[in-house]
Amino acid sequence: MFITSPLEQFELNNYFGLYLFNYHFDFSNFGFYLGLSALIAISLAIINLTPYGSGAKIVPQKFGIAMEAIYFTMLNLVENQIQSSKTVSGQSYFPFIWSLFVLILFSNFLGLIPYGYATTAQLIFTLGLSISILIGATILGLQQHKAKFFGLFLPSGTPTPLIPLLVLIEFVSYIARGLSLGIRLGANIIAGHLTMSILGGLIFTFMGLNLITFVIGFLPITVLVAISLLEFGIAFIQAYVFAILTCGFINDSLNLH
Repeated sequence: MFITSPLEQFELNNYFGLYLFNYHFDFSNFGFYLGLSALIAISLAIINLTPYGSGAKIVPQKFGIAMEAIYFTMLNLVENQIQSSKTVSGQSYFPFIWSLFVLILFSNFLGLIPYGYATTAQLIFTLGLSISILIGATILGLQQHKAKFFGLFLPSGTPTPLIPLLVLIEFVSYIARGLSLGIRLGANIIAGHLTMSILGGLIFTFMGLNLITFVIGFLPITVLVAISLLEFGIAFIQAYVFAILTCGFINDSLNLH
């Protein structure tokens, strides 16, 4: 089975449907790969607690070292990006940030498997995730600061005549930050997958012309392999950037910065 269009890899395909309580539930490739990403993340966390990981060992094995590296990377990120308020510790948000990072990371990695499906290439998912974070951060700010939270939209020292304009600008900027958080992730994943798919299709067509082009075609294959390896780095970076910006939202809500 071949993918005939670069956009075919982003299509939603239903595996089966289920009628329950007069509702129809579809189980698609999106749900399968998203659930698989969550299952892998949970499984790795559990394995890390066993003797195969760092659990019950003074010096952990390679797997345990890798898991600890991710753990402490996220812990340092939370400690540096989220300042504790008078009532809430910044480290209390570490489980959420770590879970978010690992889920996006493995979703990106599974999308790089041939004929796999990139859940983070669906803007409805990434935008839904970012808007949920924006709403959650707003509720957190209102819970912590009540009406003072709206001071976030009014820079200090603003002249009185400019207050309505600057409040509007800051409010639009606040909403745009939430939207751009999801668009950035989805657009980068889509761009990377389209690049590899289009280049792979061109190379496949070129190598099928004749024997000479078949031999010459091995040269651009090395370039495609290099781009594929680069995509793994981009998958990690995008998950890390998403975690950083989420920490920024939480910190702004806690400390009105």
